[in-house]
Amino acid sequence: MTPQKKNTTEVLHKLDFIDDDKDDIVLIAIKSNMPDYKMAYSLNRYLGVQFKKVLPEISLTENVTAFFRSFIYEDHKNHLIWRLFENKSNYTENDTDEGYSLFKNNEDLFAATHYLIPEWKNIDFFILIENTDFLFNTEELLEKLQNIKNISTQFVVDIDSLNIKSQKNLIF
Repeated sequence: MTPQKKNTTEVLHKLDFIDDDKDDIVLIAIKSNMPDYKMAYSLNRYLGVQFKKVLPEISLTENVTAFFRSFIYEDHKNHLIWRLFENKSNYTENDTDEGYSLFKNNEDLFAATHYLIPEWKNIDFFILIENTDFLFNTEELLEKLQNIKNISTQFVVDIDSLNIKSQKNLIF
């Protein structure tokens, strides 16, 4: 018995591969008056996560370099990566070669406020959760965040609503 030749122009299956990595990312905005270390501690306590400080800090460079503190938790059981980071930075370094000296006026070191995501200047922190799937319960997470003292607002941010520059700032 010889195998019959099939028509090679016939399409059996068409596979569509859309590389949309934004579907597996959840971005939550948090407004709070807590300092970063206390926010990480509160989230560790109430959410059962284990945020650890990331060194070096996130830095954005234009004509000055702004530094943003961040924390990370790798959930190996659920294959999730949680990132907590500040949206506001008051600490910058001037990129000029002048340098700083003990006797020079260094007031411009803390002069300006910079934002990691400028569209949300009123937000203090963001939680970025990577590798989420349909089983990840965002509503339950928001309810838990609502029960933490000193968190006044929390909501999910649509990453597609951010401009391209802000989306690039979220790549760590």
